[in-house]
Amino acid sequence: MNVDNARAMEEISPNPDIENSVPQEKMAAPKTIEFENDWLFILSKTLLTASPEEGCALLIGEHRFPNTSKTAIHWVVKVVWQCRNTWKPGMVNLGESSNAGKDGKKIIPSKRNRFALDPREQITAQRWARKRNLKVLGSAHSHPLGKAIPSATDLEWTTSPQLMVIIGKHGEAKAWWMANDHNFYPIEVTNCQPK
Repeated sequence: MNVDNARAMEEISPNPDIENSVPQEKMAAPKTIEFENDWLFILSKTLLTASPEEGCALLIGEHRFPNTSKTAIHWVVKVVWQCRNTWKPGMVNLGESSNAGKDGKKIIPSKRNRFALDPREQITAQRWARKRNLKVLGSAHSHPLGKAIPSATDLEWTTSPQLMVIIGKHGEAKAWWMANDHNFYPIEVTNCQPK
């Protein structure tokens, strides 16, 4: 996600229309991220259809709060909002410190290893979610050439704590809490039935 898109997400979150909304900076990482119905399968298949480019999407759902706390323990994805990958050369002016691979060879930035969510799509998704008392929980993207773990670029471009789900080249899904300290922490991914 590029910096401008991340800032657009910050501007439209949190959702003030939801009664139990907690400001993003005070929200703790969820312990689990649950996908209702077949949304995890749909997310995986949808993002991998963009291969060899990275596919991207927004995750829309709700926070489930325990009775004694305003800190969400479980986040439930109810809708996957597919987005276009609008990344193009020159979109961001970060140091691109991740331009070298593990073998030291130069990685040429392209849609095969970068993604950007269109801010207009983000705003449309946020408005759609608000009308249904839901919120944008985070983003998802694919690594069609690699593993389902955050890359150096994912870490570099993250500007605030957020949920990121990554689909690896074999369709495996992993969820991560991207922290302000440029670290990431795993979150359990489960399927659940709607209530």
